[in-house]
Amino acid sequence: MNPFLFWGCMAIAAVAACATARADDANTVPADQPTEVNGYEVACSGVGDEARVDPRWPAFAVKIEFANNAAEYLSDIDVSVADAAGEALFHVRCETPWLLAKLPAGKYTVAGTYEGITKTAKLTAPASGQARIVIRFPEVAGGQ
Repeated sequence: MNPFLFWGCMAIAAVAACATARADDANTVPADQPTEVNGYEVACSGVGDEARVDPRWPAFAVKIEFANNAAEYLSDIDVSVADAAGEALFHVRCETPWLLAKLPAGKYTVAGTYEGITKTAKLTAPASGQARIVIRFPEVAGGQ
């Protein structure tokens, strides 16, 4: 087997395994309170008008949003982030629809799990500004 393919598959498997860990094993991040997890500053937000215009959030390099098939926000998400080498950086639980993270510029893999369904996506944290990614769960109907 091609070693690059092998290690790429291992990295994705590691992120998925971390994302599917039991929810109570995750670090639940309090809403609208930046928190340090494994040396990374993260915040969960996105509920209410005040949270959406909070002046603290643009300082975070990455904003990850979670939505259903009707583009409605989802909350109670277990989220794992791994670096380009597949090393798990942190695993948290957000009871809000956004996860913001201060990550160094670079490529990452994020996995979000909602009601047992896991979605993964690649993202790039910029050297300046903020990257936004929306992870959609098309299996989840609107109104949930």
